[in-house]
Amino acid sequence: MDRKANLEAMYHYTPSLIGRQVNAGYLTQEISGYKNNPFIEALPPIFEEEYVGAKIARFPDHNKEQRNLGKQTRLHLIQQIADYVEPLPSHLLVEQRLSRLIRHGYKARNPLTRESVKQFHIGFQNILESGVNDEGINLAGIRSTASGFAILGVSGQGKTTAIESSLLLYPQVIHHSTYQGQPFIRKQLVWLKLNCPHDGSLKGLCFNFLQAVDSVLETNYFRKFATKGSLVDMLLPVMAHIATLHGLGALVIDEIQNLSFMKSGGAERMLNYFTQLINTIGVPVILIGTFKAMKLLSGSFSQARRSTGQGDMIMDRLTEGEEWDYFVERLWKYQWTSTPTKLNDSLKREMYKLSQGIVDIAVKLYMLAQWEVIMNGGDTKERVTLGLLRDVARRHMQLVQPLLQVLKRNDPSAKILVDDLYPQWDVLDQFLRNSEEKVNLQGEIRSKLLRDENVELDQARYLELVKTAIDFGVPAESAEELAKRILLRNEAESDLVRLRKELLQEIELNGAAADIHNPISDNQTEEEQNKRPRKRTTRKTTPNVLDVDDLRNAVTSSADKSDKIYENLVELGSIPSEEDLSRLII
Repeated sequence: MDRKANLEAMYHYTPSLIGRQVNAGYLTQEISGYKNNPFIEALPPIFEEEYVGAKIARFPDHNKEQRNLGKQTRLHLIQQIADYVEPLPSHLLVEQRLSRLIRHGYKARNPLTRESVKQFHIGFQNILESGVNDEGINLAGIRSTASGFAILGVSGQGKTTAIESSLLLYPQVIHHSTYQGQPFIRKQLVWLKLNCPHDGSLKGLCFNFLQAVDSVLETNYFRKFATKGSLVDMLLPVMAHIATLHGLGALVIDEIQNLSFMKSGGAERMLNYFTQLINTIGVPVILIGTFKAMKLLSGSFSQARRSTGQGDMIMDRLTEGEEWDYFVERLWKYQWTSTPTKLNDSLKREMYKLSQGIVDIAVKLYMLAQWEVIMNGGDTKERVTLGLLRDVARRHMQLVQPLLQVLKRNDPSAKILVDDLYPQWDVLDQFLRNSEEKVNLQGEIRSKLLRDENVELDQARYLELVKTAIDFGVPAESAEELAKRILLRNEAESDLVRLRKELLQEIELNGAAADIHNPISDNQTEEEQNKRPRKRTTRKTTPNVLDVDDLRNAVTSSADKSDKIYENLVELGSIPSEEDLSRLII
């Protein structure tokens, strides 16, 4: 029992999306293939586009009178934009595909037919091993009508929002008791959404599936079937059995690009199993991921999709023009600055340039711009300008700038090489807290709060960052200094990918990798240095790793003139500008 409890604690998983549960009510079907099937007749009616758009939309609470509220209150009102969802054509397409996929998948899985009952007597281990014959019929005599498809696109474009909004239009669980006057006791699981396991393993997916089903249906499958020595070959038939027993209408797997980190053919094995679910058992599968997952889906799962005709869906960036104008015009009205800023073509173009048509980045940029102007501007200066947008993007969205440059090139092959185009937005909460503090000081600029340097370093992250720096040519001592500095100025729970990106950005900024192949140690004598083999006649010493605000950054070469150095010092914020000095004149 203790081993079971330990295993459950180790693999505890709660689905990220949980829907509502209803008692079955059966609707008359207009399509003949949908009739006399309790799994289909218990579903809501087929939705029209107007209904879907109204249900998916999430608009902030906004009115003109709110401009007169205090700064603190308005800062919190702006936070509402983070939950803003504007129904776009891509959202409607996702719901339409989901509607067809669920119903069509149930056509061959009518729980009242003899073939469906026969599957449980044959056993799903045998059914999965046997596959289907030349006519597409499995061992129980069922020809699958299920289909699968993938939704791919840049992160932050609304793939997860689109599928989750569509799923929530349907009840997740339908409780059946009687059908056409006969007892029919069944808990129908209409949909289940899981994230791809962080380790990308098929066993992890099985464990997540069992625990997610237990969370939703209040069953006990995980404790019954999962043991520390459970083999994947034992768990897969159990997963198929449960999916069939509860009439799983659609299995959605998000973050499928995580499979790219797997070894020993793990990605191919998992995709093969999804194909088995679709073609043999008849459970529809939807995969969601970034462009990085595109190269993974060229094998068996692609074959399963081609046979159904569902096709894939690419949710790429919004295109500049009518589509972008519609989105920005709808977003722009949610403005809480004391002075309203009218949207014009220049602002539309600048918003697109800074976000590259990625919905989430555009929304966050607009939030940050309003926070910034309310925090630092007076009542007559609270306007969103081109300069403000550029300044906010430069200072608060540094991590995504290199990635946006990839998108500007419009090279499809380059997109696949990018791990993730979605920035870590935890910085927004910190920005809001800092904004509130500055408002409390009536607009006075406070010095930055630095973390206690005595904080205990996360050794695992520290070693990873040191290794990354060394891999990019930074000497060992400098690598340790860089790793410590990055950890000290970030929260302990910060994502490792984000820390690595920040590390590489600082390496590039400070030129720490210059002449890394033949460095000169500081403790070598001149005679020892002269004895070293030289690969080229011109030598450079490895520059010290400087902080961003180090005054030595103002001098980039010995040829710098005084005017240039002065400009650099002003830009670093180390000395006042002429504008700052003019404010001191009485």
